[in-house]
Amino acid sequence: MTGQETSCGTVLVVDDDVIVRELLNAVLGMEGYEVLLAESGDEALAVLAREGAAVDVILMDLHIPDIEGAELARRLNAGRAAETLLMGMSGSQLNPVDSELFCTFLQKPFSGENFTDAVKIAREGKVEGAGLAEMEGGEGRPILDEEIYRRLAAMMPVAQLRELYRITVDDVLQRVERMRAARERGDMQEYRAEAHAIKGGCGMVGASELSALATAAEQSAEGGSERDNPSLADFDAACTRLQGMLDARN
Repeated sequence: MTGQETSCGTVLVVDDDVIVRELLNAVLGMEGYEVLLAESGDEALAVLAREGAAVDVILMDLHIPDIEGAELARRLNAGRAAETLLMGMSGSQLNPVDSELFCTFLQKPFSGENFTDAVKIAREGKVEGAGLAEMEGGEGRPILDEEIYRRLAAMMPVAQLRELYRITVDDVLQRVERMRAARERGDMQEYRAEAHAIKGGCGMVGASELSALATAAEQSAEGGSERDNPSLADFDAACTRLQGMLDARN
């Protein structure tokens, strides 16, 4: 934990997206938290069983592939200590039906300060979500959210920031290939899930153009107009633009 002598507490981050895990590990560490990472529901349950009351906050994504979100939340609630907070996060809004499962909810993208504020609010017994809502890319979309980029650049070394964006681009390209395969076999549920993951991860690191493309793809898969569904080649081009922009800065 860089530059911190006393921990603000231990946070268990549960997200299958490597971008989000890497980012929150760095950002929450800078906020003074000890961070535990789990990429699946089963791993999260195992970590909670092992660590018990040492976990102060569980921050879980609502869309974990191996265990449905509401079911995972119920199982984490059953296994957590009374003082451990269960917080939800997602790139989409929380379903009101599931709101009672969480003490609070953060919509991606959010900052370390948003997280800390949400913890303080939850400790006071209130339920409140927090969220955040330039060169241009395709169709006038901004390639990068400059505010998020500056915040990340201020809190981590250049090499770590460069690696974070490299992981982001690689992850998007892999997910786009899975989207392409899913669409070819007519599996729109997987297509939507991959788009949702791109939306959340890219939103967290400020990759605005990619996040916007993924949002459109997700909405199309949910029954929106196919006309509004971006070409998967658009994702490839957006990755190239983002990488070129970052290379120019480095």
